[in-house]
Amino acid sequence: MRSPELLKPWLNSALPWQHGTLERLSSLEQQEKLPHAILLTGARGLGKTQLAASFATGLLCEARGVEPCGSCASCQLAGGGAHGDFRWIAPEEGKRAIGVDAIRSAVTFMQQTSGYGSHKVLVIEPAEAMTAAAANALLKTLEEPPGKALLILVSHRSGELPATVRSRCQRYNLPHPSRSSTLTWLAEQTSCSEPVAERAYSLAQAQPLTAVQLIRGEDLASKEALIMALDGLLDGSKAGPEALAALNGYDLDVILEAALQSVERRIYIADGDRVLKADFYRRDKILEWLIANRKGINFGRDVILPELARLLVTDIQASMNV
Repeated sequence: MRSPELLKPWLNSALPWQHGTLERLSSLEQQEKLPHAILLTGARGLGKTQLAASFATGLLCEARGVEPCGSCASCQLAGGGAHGDFRWIAPEEGKRAIGVDAIRSAVTFMQQTSGYGSHKVLVIEPAEAMTAAAANALLKTLEEPPGKALLILVSHRSGELPATVRSRCQRYNLPHPSRSSTLTWLAEQTSCSEPVAERAYSLAQAQPLTAVQLIRGEDLASKEALIMALDGLLDGSKAGPEALAALNGYDLDVILEAALQSVERRIYIADGDRVLKADFYRRDKILEWLIANRKGINFGRDVILPELARLLVTDIQASMNV
């Protein structure tokens, strides 16, 4: 179960740009047409996790509204991590993968009778963290869900999920809010100046929650320099040696995480108030390499960073010109 201190704030209102998706899901539930398995996808920083928490707790809420009331006994139990019909599966602390034992335990939970006469809700986040064995262990429940069971899979990179899992879920891609509404929301949430909001929005590639983290962090300038160096490789404005020199002073894992986010952000290109999806046919290769090196770094930075620069320059730039 996700820790109560993280879950409890999400018993409040959903994020503004999520209302449309939340209302569609709630309408399906009221018509008894809710799918048994939902896959929430989209870029990082859009609040997919918050949406999953809000909808899941809303289903269990005694007030039966679109969003959880936050005050009934069911909401309090969910917020405290003690609701008997709600399970949240995520990687254990210090680990990046969700193992087969955690999924088998969750499947057993889903097969048990509801203790409150409502739904049994299981959230897996991020779903792509499941090992191959864990994903296989989930298939039977996806194919033959018991009673009013609901599975919510949250995925930042749904392409990493097995096709057998994706095909058994109804997919909802979370939209980006417009630039103007995001800047207004950032100012309201952080009390930052307009120039700071603009910088964070640009660095976050139209991802509101990522922008909030940048604004609230104490090292916005440092992160800005790191991201600009990596983006310089991606857009061709920096040569490999120049970009590598700019990466000096950063921990290797920090660089790989930022590179992973930079590549992911390039799936979505902000264009005024629109966000366009880019076509990166080689993106999965880059992500696979970055993820593998973040899970277990087997070489020193003198080997990894030049290879990172080569991959970003040759593969990502080539994919941008398809």
